[in-house]
Amino acid sequence: MHSTGKILGIIIVTQNTWEKEKNRFANQMATEEHKRLADIVKGTHALLRVECQQYGAEMAWKRHLARNDVLQEYAASMRKLAVKCWTNNNSNLRNGTYCRIEWIKTQCKEYFLYGGRKKYDRREQDINYKITLSSVKSSNDNRMCGSNSSCVENGLQNFHEQKITVLDVGSCYNPLNVDSAFDVTAIDLTPAVEGVYRCDFLNVTIERERTLSRDTREIRRLPANFFDTVVFSLLLEYLPCPEQRYVCCRNAYDVLKSGGILIIVSPDSKHVGANAKLMKSWRYALSGMGFMRIKYEKLRHIHCLVFRKCVCKDVAIRWSKLQHFSEANKIYMSDTKIFIPQDFQIFYSKEKQEKIEYEEIDLASSFSELPFNDEAPT
Repeated sequence: MHSTGKILGIIIVTQNTWEKEKNRFANQMATEEHKRLADIVKGTHALLRVECQQYGAEMAWKRHLARNDVLQEYAASMRKLAVKCWTNNNSNLRNGTYCRIEWIKTQCKEYFLYGGRKKYDRREQDINYKITLSSVKSSNDNRMCGSNSSCVENGLQNFHEQKITVLDVGSCYNPLNVDSAFDVTAIDLTPAVEGVYRCDFLNVTIERERTLSRDTREIRRLPANFFDTVVFSLLLEYLPCPEQRYVCCRNAYDVLKSGGILIIVSPDSKHVGANAKLMKSWRYALSGMGFMRIKYEKLRHIHCLVFRKCVCKDVAIRWSKLQHFSEANKIYMSDTKIFIPQDFQIFYSKEKQEKIEYEEIDLASSFSELPFNDEAPT
């Protein structure tokens, strides 16, 4: 009996050791897969930035769109990162932070379904009233703003009976479509799944109605003033130059209804104050366009922002006119550019451009730390 007990003990220890080794090997493989996928994403971004320096933004973008194999590999890698790696490492309330998709859904519902829009309608009307009192405005302008505000209020009365119309740009695998509160139009350069339309949002035509290609897989035209929400989740840092990011935001403005919202999620592993001047520069550029920033949160590894398309554009512009910047900060403020940290890095010589080594912030902006690359599975 004593010998039998020893043998059973040895078997149990061996099984435990085997389980630990099996788990360690699985975790190692998962980490290696995560790194491999992140390297594909980083490499695509790096190539775009290098070619933007060499050929200019327009030509670099054309060359990028022509590389169908690169686009397909990028789309597949992003989907695997999001569905397999990031989902496992980022539950809805891990360490007090939301999954980015849950954060986006929450903001939409709070704004459109739980009183947020009404709150900011009133705020905009109050600011517009102050502007009217403090400046000489024509009666036609005043009537226009007042009329638009009334339209917004009337639209709210039956809003709960409607789905929230969402344009998810750079959607990849259409993660928002699982929620019945949303009517989602998902677009990407190269869709990773069925149900996502092929579309280059940077160069899409915006007119009265949506137009599809003959095979109905590509959107050729998007409707103006149509969507309640436009989502840029991990999108802006994909674009290699500040002017392209601005155009992307301007297109979002054009397809949004008055009172609609633009939601931006952007990667950054630094602390909240490290890139505060860049976040302010986004607010400055977008306010001149007609957006009012109504929400900002710095969660772990990401900036999360919500901008409202003002009914009265002057309300948004007013904020930018009140800003005063030091000489050191003026380089970040532009009416026609959206900057990210890489725009201010030291450029390498042409001989070394293909061997650019990103700093920590560049790694973050290239998704290698999203979400929580430093939290390898245990």
